[in-house]
Amino acid sequence: MAKVTLESIAAKMGVSTVAVFKALNDQKGVSEELRKKIKAYTKSVGYVNKSSRFGISKKRFLFFINQDFFLTPSEQFYSTIFYFLSTECNQANSILQVSFVEPEHTLEKLKSAIAAFDPDGIFFAYEVGSDILGYFESLSIPTVVIDYFSPIYSCNYVYVDNYQVSYMLTKYLISKGHTKIGFVGDIRKTSAVADRYFGYVKALKESNLPVVDEWHINENIERSKDMIALPTTGMPTAFVCHCDSAAQRLYTMVTMKGLKIPEDVSIISFDNTSLCDSLMPKLTSVGPHKDTYAKKAFAVMVEALKNKHTNVQIKSHLVERDSITTIV
Repeated sequence: MAKVTLESIAAKMGVSTVAVFKALNDQKGVSEELRKKIKAYTKSVGYVNKSSRFGISKKRFLFFINQDFFLTPSEQFYSTIFYFLSTECNQANSILQVSFVEPEHTLEKLKSAIAAFDPDGIFFAYEVGSDILGYFESLSIPTVVIDYFSPIYSCNYVYVDNYQVSYMLTKYLISKGHTKIGFVGDIRKTSAVADRYFGYVKALKESNLPVVDEWHINENIERSKDMIALPTTGMPTAFVCHCDSAAQRLYTMVTMKGLKIPEDVSIISFDNTSLCDSLMPKLTSVGPHKDTYAKKAFAVMVEALKNKHTNVQIKSHLVERDSITTIV
């Protein structure tokens, strides 16, 4: 028996899928007569509306994110997750509104936005400070933190194990014959970068390879106005970059030094954003599927609305492109 979908219902009723969606979710835009017909037909064929299956409808959600991370034109990591998450909310007859936060007076601005919007649930993307996590923990509003985890505060988390993924990336470079491997990223800025650095260190030490301080460019070079100097002692044959934008900047730095990618320097990075395919050569990167990230985050929110506490670790996928060479 063919699966019953919005599209098959729409074809049977001679209307658009939008009309079917609006009818099933009691939205404006269809007549009451048509609404009743569509609901009667869907009931007769056993179709389960997604919002009914989730047990939620007409909810209001806030998505907090630092504006710089959301609107960076080259990388669209968080904006892509927001897009898919918004789609999940729409399909459950609910709305998702983005609210930008800034480094200064963040908690006060969060409180103001929450008071103004009165959400049923809150999503917060990226690393969260202890003051904010403590505030979220005290709220009666379900909160899901995306792309960060803290064992201290009992929020709901959907995150990537940056330590293990970086360990895997570095081992991948070692398997390609690289023994002189550098790292790009400021471990003082976020725990995500620090976790990636220490995963890299573990892989090197496990393989009895040197961890050379000068090979660690301890800066988020993608945000630096000045061009950071590359190592002057024994240039690495490969770099692990903490994100795709940092890799893009490293491309420029390496090229200005008269070196070629990947013939002289191989580069690998995190997040696997759309930027990877626009670079020449195309960038090898690791990251989660953004639609999966959003679906998992929404599923965790559904459980949180039922007063269930959930932590979900998202799997990352390595996409091999052209920025890595094998040393024989």
